Amino acid sequence: MSREIARAAESIELRMNEAYWAVLPRALAEKRNLALFRVGGAMVAITPNSTSLRRNRVLGLGVEELAREEMVDEVLDLFRAFRVKRFSFHLSPGPQSESIGRWLAKRGFKLHHRYAMLFRRAVPPASAKTDLIIRRIGKSEADSFARVFSEIFAEPSDRLTWIAAAVGAPGFSHYLAYDGDRAVATGLLFVDGNCGWMGWAGTLTPYRRRGAHTALIAGRLKRAAELGAKSVVCATLEPKPGRPSGSYRDLLRQGFVQAYLRPIWVWESAAPGTSRR
Repeated sequence: MSREIARAAESIELRMNEAYWAVLPRALAEKRNLALFRVGGAMVAITPNSTSLRRNRVLGLGVEELAREEMVDEVLDLFRAFRVKRFSFHLSPGPQSESIGRWLAKRGFKLHHRYAMLFRRAVPPASAKTDLIIRRIGKSEADSFARVFSEIFAEPSDRLTWIAAAVGAPGFSHYLAYDGDRAVATGLLFVDGNCGWMGWAGTLTPYRRRGAHTALIAGRLKRAAELGAKSVVCATLEPKPGRPSGSYRDLLRQGFVQAYLRPIWVWESAAPGTSRR
């Protein structure tokens, strides 16, 4: 893994998440008391009354500026102030990663799982075969995207407005796969400068094994090249025996290579957790 690839991958993910938070509807932010902070260049996303590791997490400490040990305490203080009982810390690779890992372990964080971070040059692949219709969408289909995405990933119903708000926002390209008039699979591309980030890919269970995921990868790679990106990155769970890894295999078949594994550390308070929503 080159340091340049890792820095590009971590930086584009930070920018994508910041762009997504920028379209957060005010009503939802107030209802859920959602909060986003920056600590030493890291993004700290907080959803009170939730123990979801996706909604309560830290990204990018040490990526954009030098990290200091006391920053880990600042992060802990923020989650404690919001009474969050459980959150994840995505440990970015870099010159300080070993030190940050020691700081986390000293404060009771435990290694939970790892993400495989994948990299590919933004050159369109050969067309992918599917009997579904793949389409880049605009605002008129934002609600459809939000409904399908929320069904696939079990998003709370009040978050549909936030998911839909990102469609058409600067940097974002959203895709749907259709079976006739029925939207059945989703995918997202975010491009900023010469790098793209792919994610939010999923297919409704009855429509799997029909090539939606591979075709959505191909469509987004083509779009990234059109927008001037030189490389594209994405993340998926580290493949392990007994764990489904179709997404990982599809990405490799479309020319991605594993650049590195990102450790996910988790902190939990002694008190019982609450809702994971």
